[in-house]
Amino acid sequence: MRKLLQRAGAPRGQAALRPRTPVPLFLLLVAMAGCSASPTPGPQTPANAGNETPTPDTTKPPAPDATASAEPKPKPDEAKPAGGEKAAYREEELSEPKFDLVITPLPAAPKGLSAAPKACDAFVKRKPAAAPVCAERAQALEALDKALAEGNADKRDVALAGLESCAGLPPGLTRALRAELAPTACADVILEPVIAAPPKGIDGAIYTTMRGLATAARLSRAGDAPPKIAAPYDKKKLLTFIGGPMKDWVAEQATAIQALSNEGAGLRSYARGVAAIEAGMADLRLVEAVRAVPLPPELAKDPEARNVYYAELDQTLDPRKDRGRDATLVGLRDLAVVGVLRDARIDRARGLLSRLYGGRRIDALDGLVVPPLSKAAPADVTERLATKLPTFYAGQLLPKDAAAKAGVLRALIERGVPLSYRAALKTEKLPDDARRMYARARIELGRVYLRAVDFDQAAALYAGLPEGARTDEDAFFAALVGALRNGPEDAATMVRTAPVSMLGMGQIAGLDTITKAKGPFAGAAAFDAALIKQITAPIGADAAYFRDVAARFREAAGLLGDAAQRKAAEDRAKAAEATASAIH
Repeated sequence: MRKLLQRAGAPRGQAALRPRTPVPLFLLLVAMAGCSASPTPGPQTPANAGNETPTPDTTKPPAPDATASAEPKPKPDEAKPAGGEKAAYREEELSEPKFDLVITPLPAAPKGLSAAPKACDAFVKRKPAAAPVCAERAQALEALDKALAEGNADKRDVALAGLESCAGLPPGLTRALRAELAPTACADVILEPVIAAPPKGIDGAIYTTMRGLATAARLSRAGDAPPKIAAPYDKKKLLTFIGGPMKDWVAEQATAIQALSNEGAGLRSYARGVAAIEAGMADLRLVEAVRAVPLPPELAKDPEARNVYYAELDQTLDPRKDRGRDATLVGLRDLAVVGVLRDARIDRARGLLSRLYGGRRIDALDGLVVPPLSKAAPADVTERLATKLPTFYAGQLLPKDAAAKAGVLRALIERGVPLSYRAALKTEKLPDDARRMYARARIELGRVYLRAVDFDQAAALYAGLPEGARTDEDAFFAALVGALRNGPEDAATMVRTAPVSMLGMGQIAGLDTITKAKGPFAGAAAFDAALIKQITAPIGADAAYFRDVAARFREAAGLLGDAAQRKAAEDRAKAAEATASAIH
């Protein structure tokens, strides 16, 4: 710290010898580190993300590869691929986590945490609707379906509140679902009374989920209201602001985030996942708040000094950015195990990681061109609820004997495929239509989380189709998943360790075969082969490599019938040509 202060006050004549660290940086360093030698720990990933109870580490941050190395290696499975030879497919660990029921009230909210929004009061105070007839599970599911069909959020919550006493629903589940569907920041005030005194018969999974949602709610309010300094301001006024209100706020919020992160790390499965993602977001909000502090006019006008300031500030903030990244990756890994496909948390987390790590974009596969899914057309209450319920709740409520039905699987793709369903499907002899739909669900999971096991399982499902039953679409998807196999174990592996180019993804010969056949999926195959070749470009790829990528995209543009897809192919061809030109 003394050296930084000395550098901050270095005479102008010494600037040519070493960059000057501006005085505000020193004060921000004090605010972030508290002049303490002990770094703030990040969330820990247990050896088995589904079954082990994590022990928070309060002394040091995780090793750089802790998240990536924590995932158990999937077991190989043997299946017969389309070509007739045998190939090993990764096999997912499908045992459901066990939860102990330990009832304790929520701790008091950390000092400095923003209060829940006033709008949350309505969820606590509103009068529930009259309870319908719902003593049996079938009756309760019909009532739940009707409540979820209500388009007005307030009326829906009133209807759900009336179902909390239904004997046909697991105790506590409806209250947890109400918190899930409410604004994220409201969950702790909705759940605090039942966490302290839960309904009789509540099980550990639902109770733990309540705690996870409550912790996530508090984390969503951490670091969200930094102090502001009003213009105009000079150096003296700015230093007073940084060394006073801003410094105090950063220290207070860092302490709050740490306390709440420790609470989240003691959870598991879905509960830990939702808390971990919010912990990551909170850490990164804190980083952005510090970076947003304005500079004094004399510093803002000096490009060299400004660049030095932000370079050293970013270096100082790197440990907290790493915490935010690691927490977000832990959360995504937990949600992947649960089977969540569509959730606003996932969208925010993936978007954030893609911005932070542009060279290792976890949303890279979103651009794949694939045949559209048939529109979900629910035929019964199970299928209707499968399209509406968040994945954790679908796994708790929907009958597992419906897992092998194509209509149910199509409905589940709207939100996610629960772990319990995937376990049931492992032992089912699937009819061809259900096999195709489950394979598509696995592809979607793989695209969202970049999990190698999902692409392997999709490949195994397509390989299991009888030879005479395979369609052109089946052949396209089999070739696509063949090209996507052997990639990263999941997003954490890619972001924290090896880029895709250092792994085994990118065997596009099958897609090339479909392109050359000029069948109905030739355009999609050409585009996807180009995209996969682009994102798996080896380090140091030469101009010829990217000219080939450009040629592939141009070929795809000539084969695709959809105008938007053609434009995407043309734009990517131009970008690849520009890359090739830049290499020269």
